[in-house]
Amino acid sequence: MNQTFEILGFLLIVLTLVMQWEIHVRRIITLFSVSSFVIALFLVLLGLNRPNEEYMLFILAGLTIVVRGITIPLVMNRALNRLHDKPWRVREAKPLLGVGGSILVSLVLIAIGYFIYQNSLYSILKVRSGSVPFALFLQASLLIITHRHAYIQMIGFLVMENAVVMLSGWVFGGLPFIVEAGVILDLLGLVVVSSLIIRVREHTILKEGDTVESELRG
Repeated sequence: MNQTFEILGFLLIVLTLVMQWEIHVRRIITLFSVSSFVIALFLVLLGLNRPNEEYMLFILAGLTIVVRGITIPLVMNRALNRLHDKPWRVREAKPLLGVGGSILVSLVLIAIGYFIYQNSLYSILKVRSGSVPFALFLQASLLIITHRHAYIQMIGFLVMENAVVMLSGWVFGGLPFIVEAGVILDLLGLVVVSSLIIRVREHTILKEGDTVESELRG
């Protein structure tokens, strides 16, 4: 079972790496949805491996699918559809790192995550691949720092939360259900409110731009 968890962790890191290299917002939203389903599968397998906590982990997996795998991507895609005539073409204009730089920095961060875990918690927890959530968290931080598009930065924060879920469930044995559920619902509210704020802000900018253009033409 530990090997399966390691494979899922590796898959999550790969998905986050692809998010880092991708520039189209809609594709990054899709990648986040896929990674959320992977987290849900991780929680299901964890529940099967821990009979005393299975009901809690199964419910949390269901919430993860409904909220992060379906609802959040749906809300973000609908906001893109309303804000842009061609939402599939919305992209990061100028990423701070190119593909080569992203690969190099990502590999360095993975090594740093492994080093931090091996020299801090490994001697206590004795979980061989507990460095995966640390690497995932650092990758999410890189996603936020190197992108300027608000939606991509929000996804970076959500990927961080995925890393926290994985860390709490895999390494520390699971946080109380009410805490995990509360975090997920708070994130949903954050995304909805942020989407509305971004929508109003972009509409305001467009309106002011039209006004300025009209004055220049007049």
